[in-house]
Amino acid sequence: MRLRGSPGVQGWWPVRAIRGARPDRNPLRRGIDRLEICLLVGLFAALAALTPFAARLAGHASYLSALNARQEQLLTRHQVQAVLTDGAGAVTGYSLSAYVLTPAVWTSANGLRRSGDVPAVPGSPKGTALTVWTDSNGYLDSPPLALSEVASQADAASIGVVVAAGVTYIGAAAAIRQLFNRRRMAAWDADWVTTAPTWNRQSW
Repeated sequence: MRLRGSPGVQGWWPVRAIRGARPDRNPLRRGIDRLEICLLVGLFAALAALTPFAARLAGHASYLSALNARQEQLLTRHQVQAVLTDGAGAVTGYSLSAYVLTPAVWTSANGLRRSGDVPAVPGSPKGTALTVWTDSNGYLDSPPLALSEVASQADAASIGVVVAAGVTYIGAAAAIRQLFNRRRMAAWDADWVTTAPTWNRQSW
């Protein structure tokens, strides 16, 4: 049961837009009002029809790009064993990381001996072996993209297209409304110039 006074289907904005765009004998509705509504509805329909395809294409392209980047990273980055040369301390301050940088040494995939600070679990003793990722020269590098990260980038691209479509519609609708409001105001001013002398001659 629908409560009295609730808008229901008649209050749904697409229904109101269609009712406002259809021809009728309402003297208060100008042709420019119907044109404005038709443009807004047409823009919404076009974006609603194109956005799903654009989002799918963007997601697919982003997925392929991230997947290619992952393949390149797997070819140029290597996992090696690093050994701590000092004990890992405790996390200090307000760091969001659960690891602390600790001096370590490792041998690169091409046999070069390197040293540097690696992330270690707080309290790890000296001599602890850790797995780290290095580039082709043996320097520390980030791990290759995980498959979950590849999928996340694709999802983010699809969502970005949807958000961009929404922002485009809002901006375009605002521009259309402003343009037509200016035209309406100009038409009302012109009508008032014609009507004002008649009103001024009235005797009350």
